Amino acid sequence: MGSIRSIIGKKKGWRLFSEIKNLKENGLKKAQIARYLGVDYKTVTKYFNMTPDEFADINRKRKSKKLDIYKEQILEWLNTYHDLSSAQVTDWLKERYGNIPCTERTVRSYVSSLRKEYKIPKKVSKRQYEAVEELEMGFQAQVDFGQIWLNTIDGSRIKLYCFAMVLSHSRMKFAYWQDKPFTTIDFIEAHNRAFEFFGGRTKEIVYDQDRLLAVDENFGDVIYTEEFQKYVDLIKFKIRLCRRYDPESKGKIEAVVKYVKNNFARNRVFEDIDSFNKSCLAWLDRTGNANVHGTIKRIPKEVFTLEKQHLIPVFQKQNSPKNILTYTVRKDNTLLYKQNRYQLPKGTYEPGKKVNVVIEGEFIKVLDTEKDTLIVKHRLSNERGKLIKLSHPERDRNTELDKLNDEVLNMLGASEEAKIFLKEIRKEKARYFRDQLGLIKKAVEEIDAEIINKALKYCLERKIYSATIFKEAVEFFNHKEKEYTNTEKQKTNPIPDKFKNVKPQTRSIKEYANIVGG
Repeated sequence: MGSIRSIIGKKKGWRLFSEIKNLKENGLKKAQIARYLGVDYKTVTKYFNMTPDEFADINRKRKSKKLDIYKEQILEWLNTYHDLSSAQVTDWLKERYGNIPCTERTVRSYVSSLRKEYKIPKKVSKRQYEAVEELEMGFQAQVDFGQIWLNTIDGSRIKLYCFAMVLSHSRMKFAYWQDKPFTTIDFIEAHNRAFEFFGGRTKEIVYDQDRLLAVDENFGDVIYTEEFQKYVDLIKFKIRLCRRYDPESKGKIEAVVKYVKNNFARNRVFEDIDSFNKSCLAWLDRTGNANVHGTIKRIPKEVFTLEKQHLIPVFQKQNSPKNILTYTVRKDNTLLYKQNRYQLPKGTYEPGKKVNVVIEGEFIKVLDTEKDTLIVKHRLSNERGKLIKLSHPERDRNTELDKLNDEVLNMLGASEEAKIFLKEIRKEKARYFRDQLGLIKKAVEEIDAEIINKALKYCLERKIYSATIFKEAVEFFNHKEKEYTNTEKQKTNPIPDKFKNVKPQTRSIKEYANIVGG
């Protein structure tokens, strides 16, 4: 009897129900069964006259969970991305469905149960960090970089580069992505974006001895790059460099880079860098800075409301070093910038002639130092040792792009809706407008105008300006149209195809006349 009780104690549910039914069939009363099994009398009463089907229905209802409505979606994610974390599942559910009726802890438990039930192990990599003491408000920020490979909408792969900054006290985080490696100018621009995001700067910033800010170290005296030294002199913050390969001394930012990569970026499909950065900022507001931090046990956004008052304002962003670089004109009327020679108009050179250089996005502008007028504008080259000749590639490209825009506009019917749709795409995804036009052009080939108009209306009503979504809308409406056509065809022509060409035998009217006359 003792062994039976121990089994029942471990195995409840169906096992307990079966034992009660067996003892009932052997003639035991409810009180006897309760004493024998060591369970409550009410439990025995509950199951005493219950049928197996009734028990199965109750048990099924009891096991249903709030997240079951998202079960298929979560399983699809887990089967596709084996390293997906429960925190990332929570954020993806919020991003797709808005507020969900449970906490991150509930999602963690649910994801864990799905992994066990469907045998989907998680691939993890562990790294150890060393704790550092908490610092006062507004004193320190930490900076580091990260990299990750992602799939693109056309099925290819792309490497993205991330700049991350975290305030050491509140753990308020900022991240900025590029689809090309950071240069010193990009590094400075990322600082400007971070200071604008936080509304100020800290007294001290912690870095690695990265090539973007330091070129050499002479027995403890660090020699900074020219651009970064000018930036530090302008903004006036204190620098603390970590020794190489010593992440423990800046463990906060190490954890942030890992968090941003694994919980935001990993397993996302890359469309363009602008929308990717927008999504990252939305994720920071929704999840990255909105969840309780594991160390300080508080929400970074809430702590930041106090720390923000201790940050030092940053002024004169427009006067950052990228706008005050000065270079000497070479005898062959070229300008040497980052190991490339940029050609200048003939006659620019004079002995000792200097020009100002301004970097604006993907372009380098050369200005006269005295008149402050534009001498020439070139597209920046990522190669080395190249001669960038005088030309107007941007003008040629824009002309070609305008022609492509007009061609696609005509394919869309040249309606006002089409003009607005293309205009908004060009505004939001300027750097990838050519690719967007190519995708739209391919999507509407051999498609009826009615379906194109439905897809345009769908995107405009929802303020969705994306070639990818437009393509999916076209495919959806085209599929629905084919289904409707096939249905109508079956209604109007019920004769099976194999009998369509069969003609009935015809008889002469005389045969029927003879029958009647006879």
